[in-house]
Amino acid sequence: MKILGVYDSAAKAAAAAMAIRQAQQGDVVTCSPTADPLLVDPRTVRSSPIRLFTLFGALVGCAVGIALPVFTMLDLPLMVGGKPIISVPPVVVIAFELSMLGAALGGFLGFLVLGRLPRVDTGPIFDQRCTDDRFGIVVTCTEGDGNVVRANLERAGAEEVRVG
Repeated sequence: MKILGVYDSAAKAAAAAMAIRQAQQGDVVTCSPTADPLLVDPRTVRSSPIRLFTLFGALVGCAVGIALPVFTMLDLPLMVGGKPIISVPPVVVIAFELSMLGAALGGFLGFLVLGRLPRVDTGPIFDQRCTDDRFGIVVTCTEGDGNVVRANLERAGAEEVRVG
């Protein structure tokens, strides 16, 4: 069961979320028109795994940046000025450029994957006001805790409480 409480201030929403979390009555998700540190549960803050996507993209880009010129030099061996067929300076430049490209694309892909974007379905309970000027608390709880959660949300000053 999901219950949505809509608030006119972040402080009220944060108080409601903290009360629900402390009473362990369900999982709390906050909806906010802006980033607000009051609404973030400090227990859920962790480092982002996007950096792994970026690292993987950079490594793949570097591998391609080394393999492409080396295989090209071996496929068309031109000896220029007595230099070796596989020359390191051009390989390093291309490997660096493709590493940066791979890191950027990997980071962007990680952003999309971990953000579950694009979102086609907003879920069973959503209030458009939470993107404009209101703050929302969505609590996922059991049927037995539904009335208690609803009372806690109303006690914290909710303008509207809706079951979805």
